[in-house]
Amino acid sequence: MRELRRCPVTISLILCAICVYVLFGPVRYSGPVQSLPDHLLFVIRHGDLSHLTLNCVMIFIGGCLTEPRLGSTGTAGLVILSVVAGTVAEFVLVGPGFVGLSSVSYALVAFGLVAAGPPSQRVWALALICILLVAEFLYLRSQIAVFTHITSALVGGGLALFNALFGSKGPTLTPMEWRHVSPAIQIIAQTDEDDAAEAEDKFVNEGTQNMFVLQDRGNVLGLIGYSIDEDVPDVAWLSWTYLDQAQTGKGLGGQMLNDMLGKLAQLQIRKIFIETSDYEEFGKKIYAAAHKLYEEFGAAVELTVPGYHSPREAKIIYGLDNPDAPELPHAHPASTTGLSVVDLQKAAETNDVAGLRWSESGTGLNGLDQQLSLARTQKYRMAILTVPSDLSDAHAAELQGQGMKKCGALKEFYGKDLHQDWWSYDLDET
Repeated sequence: MRELRRCPVTISLILCAICVYVLFGPVRYSGPVQSLPDHLLFVIRHGDLSHLTLNCVMIFIGGCLTEPRLGSTGTAGLVILSVVAGTVAEFVLVGPGFVGLSSVSYALVAFGLVAAGPPSQRVWALALICILLVAEFLYLRSQIAVFTHITSALVGGGLALFNALFGSKGPTLTPMEWRHVSPAIQIIAQTDEDDAAEAEDKFVNEGTQNMFVLQDRGNVLGLIGYSIDEDVPDVAWLSWTYLDQAQTGKGLGGQMLNDMLGKLAQLQIRKIFIETSDYEEFGKKIYAAAHKLYEEFGAAVELTVPGYHSPREAKIIYGLDNPDAPELPHAHPASTTGLSVVDLQKAAETNDVAGLRWSESGTGLNGLDQQLSLARTQKYRMAILTVPSDLSDAHAAELQGQGMKKCGALKEFYGKDLHQDWWSYDLDET
């Protein structure tokens, strides 16, 4: 279903052809189809079920290759152009008496074959198309509307070749605007529909500040963003990093991440953290390719919180140092050794994990029991406490004594030699 959402023009055209066939049946006699306007109107009709099936299959294959690259508006334009050009060519060169959407199917398949492959294979794609068209002309000319096929294939293949030669010089990372939100949400939904819903809510209610899209010829290919940490202004968190699945394997994810890191370097961000997970579907690790990309850029896993997003999905945080950042500042240690847990709130990217809020005060560890009890009452499954490593070290024995488990630390989060320690408490086990 996710794939179909990316091709609304393709799917709508197929459904329309099927509905017309069901309602009006096959065109068994083309006598009434005499004028050019008649033929333009009758392109949606078909001679029999096999004719309809073949065209729908070709439209589906060609549309799935074409629409993610050309966009819905561009695909609709290609459909209209191929219908007009293919119909006029056959009508002028041969005469009346043909029906069907073969003009669309040939245009979409030709565009898809030329545009989908790497540049080194475009010549072979064009050669294959030419061989098939020549074979039709030589052996099937009396049975099919061959000039419709030739003209439409030239329209689709020619447009793909023109875009490759004279289109934009490559994808660029630009600030996200409101018009980019819908395609960006569709891209996220290809991987995670829950993330897509959360992103849509965020963009609608909070705007698109610090979000960017990777664009090529007006089409959104991916998105990426960042947020500056609320407490540490020279630390950033990467957010909503997704690439259209049709664009994978082309190096675009690396380009997008590299451009984003360059922007963060200009802001003097000394360290970037990347939140992800070990989410699986049918045994496949959904974010495996993203993890590999992060590691290729030098990021390393600094923290894993088992069972964070769900009992079977861990939270993973990568850390990436900015090599161009100024010298790492010395952190300011806590002014007191006292740690008071004062409040809780729903943790980010989950509905049943409580984030414990704390403050420096007095001596000893205070308030943890009360907040854990409140979290249990409010039906939270887990509680998370994140504190500077100096306070964490000072209260490690007390935290462990109350059932907290240390998950790990984000290194030098606050500055030189001062990390952010993460502690978890499994409320389901108590």
